Amino acid sequence: MIKGEYPSIDLPQSINSTFFEKNPLIPNTNIYTTIKLLSAFYKDRCAVNCFDLNANYGKLLDDAVTISVALKELGAKKGQVVSVCMPNFYQALATFLACNRIGVVTTFIDSRASIDDICYYLNEFETPIFINYNSSLLENKQIKSKTNVKYIVTLDKNKVNSLDLLGDYRLTSSDEKIDFSSLGSISKFQKIKFEKLHGANEDALILFTSGSTGKPKSVVLTNKNVLAAEIYAKNTSHTENITGLKTLTCVPFSYPYGLITSALTTLLWGKEAILAPNISKDTVNYYYKKNPSIVFGSPALLDLTMKNVDANLDLSSVTHFISGGDFLTPQHYKRGIEFFKAHGADVELGNGFGNAETVSIGSTPVGVPLKSETAGKILVGSKAMIVNPETFEEKKYNEEGLLLISGKHVFKGYYKNEELTKAVKINIKGTEYYNTGTIGYIDKDGYFTPTGRTSRFYIMSSLNKVYCDNVQNIISSFDCVKDCAVVKVSDEDELYVNKAYIVLNEGYEPSDEMLKKISEMCYLPTVIANDRITQLKPYEVPAYIEFVSELPRIKSSEKINYIALEEDAKEKLEQNSNMRLIRKK
Repeated sequence: MIKGEYPSIDLPQSINSTFFEKNPLIPNTNIYTTIKLLSAFYKDRCAVNCFDLNANYGKLLDDAVTISVALKELGAKKGQVVSVCMPNFYQALATFLACNRIGVVTTFIDSRASIDDICYYLNEFETPIFINYNSSLLENKQIKSKTNVKYIVTLDKNKVNSLDLLGDYRLTSSDEKIDFSSLGSISKFQKIKFEKLHGANEDALILFTSGSTGKPKSVVLTNKNVLAAEIYAKNTSHTENITGLKTLTCVPFSYPYGLITSALTTLLWGKEAILAPNISKDTVNYYYKKNPSIVFGSPALLDLTMKNVDANLDLSSVTHFISGGDFLTPQHYKRGIEFFKAHGADVELGNGFGNAETVSIGSTPVGVPLKSETAGKILVGSKAMIVNPETFEEKKYNEEGLLLISGKHVFKGYYKNEELTKAVKINIKGTEYYNTGTIGYIDKDGYFTPTGRTSRFYIMSSLNKVYCDNVQNIISSFDCVKDCAVVKVSDEDELYVNKAYIVLNEGYEPSDEMLKKISEMCYLPTVIANDRITQLKPYEVPAYIEFVSELPRIKSSEKINYIALEEDAKEKLEQNSNMRLIRKK
């Protein structure tokens, strides 16, 4: 291999980085202790803002100690899994730090999950203590009858804004539930002693993959994984240079972008996390009035912001809008800059890229214009390699292939599934890499552009391989297209073909003329990210197209629900409904 041609050798993302950024020291302890040590000099500074509740660092850490002692009294032991099912409340964050303090593993279940789904996860992790939000006695009885949960701790909806953990309570084994506010009573007669520091290599979290292309997988992250991801991201984005930092956290804690990238990273910076458990068109103004500096969001949140923020609302506090889960399109970028400028804000828009297995893979550095449709720079401190998906031969700059990632942020493994873990970890020349399953390329500035997923491809009867995400990215770049999703659908003649679901931009209406226009554009060279010219091959052009008002999304992650679209495409093809052939024969 020749230096200057291969990303894994040159580490282009590290060119302008210091030695310590390239080789960061990861604390050899847990997350709770790291935050405690870092906050020793600013314990009176606000750490969490949630609704009308404001908690400084001292209060947050004290509550974590109180909750941890109560959990131990309830029987929680090191290595056990405690499940938390509530929105992004202060109490959820304090509970995670409490569990982390005593070596208990936390998993966050989406607060909108059904009773059956909750029970599935509680049984999967053999959870002894379940911490829930506003559950009824009937729900608690159902959960206890279907699981081995011993105690259910419930946060009452009327006490979300309360910092009081001293409710009068006496523990009995027959209780159907324990009020969250009573945890102080459980712990107050117990001696709060210095806890043995739990190390960096011990398990901290179980989070879930998005489930956009299949059943969510349970991902185990150690303290080191979480701390490394945060330090790598900090070294890459340089958000520490932003003064007066307040971050707006909207993504649920059941996803790494919500808990780790947004909330925990803010605490490690020593800044203020504004938690938004219920952001919607009715509440979006309320949260922006809290004057966030960084908004951790998504294209959907940007759309929500632009449609519903009051015309006279001052947004000058906002300096950065970082998209995770999905990428800001060139249209988003242009409209977003104009929108925030009209509201008094000089905003940088950036993309972040990651998954549950790595937390983060890339980010857009502060002070650097977004390279449209890229995932940002590969994280400083990690190592990336682009390879042939079949032979694993390394690719050069700007050559498309499979993305492999190595670093201390790469997950420990899938929960109790060693076989699946081994399937995604690859040893190349003595270095262990994680197979991201993402197709794309790295340019010489260290920016990664995803073009597809290995799990989202099909092989035609002609043996031509089609990556749905690549088709989707190209169509999404058309000026008339606001959003697009491409899925495979069975076809008698070709085994599989693809169908495109398209949301048109304002000013464009579904019609035969629009169908013809898009069809013609599919056969023309297209300029996408980094001024890269690409073109769909004739067999890649969608066989069917359907104009829709919006794409179905997974509520918790806001990612496109490809499973739902594939089912819809299959059903409509069988019915010969709402599908139009556009491919040239």
